[in-house]
Amino acid sequence: MADANMRELIEKFPTQLNDAIVDLSKMDSSTHQTAAKNFSPSGVLILGMGGSGIGGAIVEGILLQNSKIPVQSCADYSIPGWVSESTLVVACSYSGNTEETIEAVKAASERGAKISVVTSGGLLSEMANDHGWPIVVMPGGHPPRSQFGRGFTGLAWTLNQFSIFSDEMYADLASSPAFLNSMVETIVDQAGSLADIVENKITMIYSDTSTGAIATRMRQQLNENSKLLVNTHVFPEMNHNELVGWDAGTNEHVAIILRTPEDNVRSRFRMDFCSDIFRELEADVVMIDAIGENQMQRLMYLNQISDWLSLLLAERSNTCPVDIANIIRLKSALESFNG
Repeated sequence: MADANMRELIEKFPTQLNDAIVDLSKMDSSTHQTAAKNFSPSGVLILGMGGSGIGGAIVEGILLQNSKIPVQSCADYSIPGWVSESTLVVACSYSGNTEETIEAVKAASERGAKISVVTSGGLLSEMANDHGWPIVVMPGGHPPRSQFGRGFTGLAWTLNQFSIFSDEMYADLASSPAFLNSMVETIVDQAGSLADIVENKITMIYSDTSTGAIATRMRQQLNENSKLLVNTHVFPEMNHNELVGWDAGTNEHVAIILRTPEDNVRSRFRMDFCSDIFRELEADVVMIDAIGENQMQRLMYLNQISDWLSLLLAERSNTCPVDIANIIRLKSALESFNG
């Protein structure tokens, strides 16, 4: 049976997002300000895995075309060779014990990078305290994927302190909770209609390259909450490989295409053209146009669609969205692995 707590967490996402913004506005930012003083990073690396790392991937997409320095997300043990003393590294781990992130931040520290942390505690918090790294502390005790509002806002606020995430973008993010509250009925209805189409289908999720991480977030929510295998890809790259694979497409497939005003105009044409191909193969196609007055509102809108879709599918299949049995099995095996 679907877990009532996950439903409550999803229902309260706008409140979570607002609480994060309010808490950060009251936080002592002196450590961050000291770290940012007279520091002009040559690049930014954002560390994080799964639900803790998706915020970094979204930020990478947002800043891809307008940041004057490279901003890259990293979901791995290893870090790029370009990380140096002039690099800002933000380590994001809800538990604070994510082994990949811990190893990566150690490597960054050894290279003398400027490090900041977003976490609820754990080893990462201890490391931040020991080294004097700036830290944003979130409330703990929930599934990491359910705390996207806290994690993303903490990351955005941190990058704003270093003048990477602009004041205008942060203000747009701060406007999102009220917007989402005004759109609850629309979001739930849209997610329900989407669930009617997706249920018992092979789901393919597509977006423009700039919002690829939002498509990934939808896949992650369907993976963890709904226990479904889902594929994601981006335009225009999918047109150079996966489009040919659609020769095997059938009426058992459904393509969800996420669209925003920020999409490349030629990618928009590709989306429309490919939709016709998918329909010729009798696949269902659903276009989801992000709603919102600014980019932050639109991205949060798509995130909430993902949350509700994954929850509704879990409830319909009598699946517990909180259960992550296979991940727990893997972590247990890793504890006894000596490699």
